[in-house]
Amino acid sequence: MASPNGRTGTAQDLPAWRTAAVAALFTLVLPPAVFYVLLSRGVGQWLALTLSGAIPAVRMLVEVAARRRVDSFEAFMIAMLAVRVVTSLLTGSPRVLLVKDAGLAAAAGLWILGSLLAAKPFAFQAGQCLHGPVAAGARAAAWTVSPALRRGLTRLTLLWGGAQLLDCAAGVLVALLLPVEAVPLLNRAKGLALLGVVSGVSVFYSRRHGRRHDLSLFGAPPLTTRREG
Repeated sequence: MASPNGRTGTAQDLPAWRTAAVAALFTLVLPPAVFYVLLSRGVGQWLALTLSGAIPAVRMLVEVAARRRVDSFEAFMIAMLAVRVVTSLLTGSPRVLLVKDAGLAAAAGLWILGSLLAAKPFAFQAGQCLHGPVAAGARAAAWTVSPALRRGLTRLTLLWGGAQLLDCAAGVLVALLLPVEAVPLLNRAKGLALLGVVSGVSVFYSRRHGRRHDLSLFGAPPLTTRREG
């Protein structure tokens, strides 16, 4: 598979940690930074929230346009961000915008949990993004023959979906009870802390699962995987 620099191979265009870092930059770091810069320049709360909140949506749209395809999660989040924009234009209330921002976490959590009803859950799809075609194909084959792999990825999907719902509940409380100027920074700090905890639990569980079943939840398994009970 060709990468943007013209190379071909089984690796993704960017290492997994760089992909996660870029996503965190545009989702967790830049929006509050832009919000406070705009406030310092005399921009009103509502407009500052609207402009800073558009950053993740613009990034997602640029990536989709560059790839000329959109996956189901991206389509879902683009729709949610579109609802946010429409709501901001109709209400003109900064606090409503903050509650809607927290609601995006609920939408993501429900989507993640809803993936349990699909052929393959969120944690499996997330793992596929870390690999090129050969390794991804090996993981897909392992999924069909390994109940242990399916159980592990199902549990991680429940963990990540539940964490998003918890993030939403806490975010709504912060948005309703605290001063508007304090909410973006506090919610991002909360989100980063929760992300760190969930990531740590995921790594611990994945390593424990790998030692117990000799099969990594996110690594590339052998092309031939034995059936497990």
